[in-house]
Amino acid sequence: MTKTNNSAAVILIPAYEPTENFITVMMSLQVATNRPVVVVDDGSGIHYQTIFAQIEELGATVLVHDQNRGKGVALKTGIKYVQTAFPNTAGIVTADSDGQHAISDIMRIAEKLESGTDDLILGVRNFEKGAVPPKSYWGNKLTSKMTQFATGLVIPDTQTGLRGLPRNTLSAMSEISGDRFEYEMNMLLELKERSIGLALVPIQTIYEGNNEGTHFHPIRDSLLVYKRFLKFAFSSVSSAMVDIALFAVLLLTLFKGASAMSLLGASVLARFISGIFNFILNQRWVFKSQNTTGDRRRYVALFTFQMVLSAGLLQLVDTFIPHPVPVKIMVDTLIFVGSYLVQKKLVFKSRMERTHEA
Repeated sequence: MTKTNNSAAVILIPAYEPTENFITVMMSLQVATNRPVVVVDDGSGIHYQTIFAQIEELGATVLVHDQNRGKGVALKTGIKYVQTAFPNTAGIVTADSDGQHAISDIMRIAEKLESGTDDLILGVRNFEKGAVPPKSYWGNKLTSKMTQFATGLVIPDTQTGLRGLPRNTLSAMSEISGDRFEYEMNMLLELKERSIGLALVPIQTIYEGNNEGTHFHPIRDSLLVYKRFLKFAFSSVSSAMVDIALFAVLLLTLFKGASAMSLLGASVLARFISGIFNFILNQRWVFKSQNTTGDRRRYVALFTFQMVLSAGLLQLVDTFIPHPVPVKIMVDTLIFVGSYLVQKKLVFKSRMERTHEA
């Protein structure tokens, strides 16, 4: 059943250098529904004008970037346009231009939005090994585990481009950072922070030509997807190197010997100095937070707890393994994972959470 009223879901398709298969996709959509279709030409250039002209003739609204700006920017361009042009829409169905999404699945997501859900909807493919190209299987496996680690959400298909964005989420979706493929990952990472629910809908698994038409670059775009965690890891490793180096130097100079008091004094002073270094890196570079006073207060609480925990575990383990520097490396590695989650969710809060607090 198609929707013709103002509450109909809008289908949004970002496209960069599409093949003529895009015309087939659009023709199938035209037969299946008269819901509005918005296409964003993400700087494909003059050689693709014929394709986009035909897409427009088939009834789509085509928005044009003068140069390639990335899938994330294209999606946000479309979202902002829909907010203005279709203010009463039930939401937006995002789909790809390459025919990887079955028309029937696009319709199911649209109908679920129109039923009144407030949850972000993911069209989830079957990622059984051997059923999809190896690049897609392993890439999705890694991002799925990373998403579970960062958010606690178990999402079997984190890279799906078929999504349903309810109207009440559109403002939040237009604010999320990310210019390219990392935008879709950031969308998932910020669901809990923005109090948005998640619904998973099984869809067909289609890979035309072994997915050779994708513009996803495994190395470059994977680095963008994992950017925040990699930056946190670099910050933590560099801070740990400062901490361990200071600890070793202090044991040899200011706190001579390996007594319990020497271990405690060297551990506390080294952690204090490295903590200042870590706070500056995480606040200004990793999480890019501006709430200096609140950040500092929460970080000091976390820092104090970690310092006491590290010193206590160091002394405990040292009774069994009398090698303080290797033991400290082992102890602080165990603390690392918990530290990332606490800093992301509690210490360097998002701008939206701080607004709610105010």
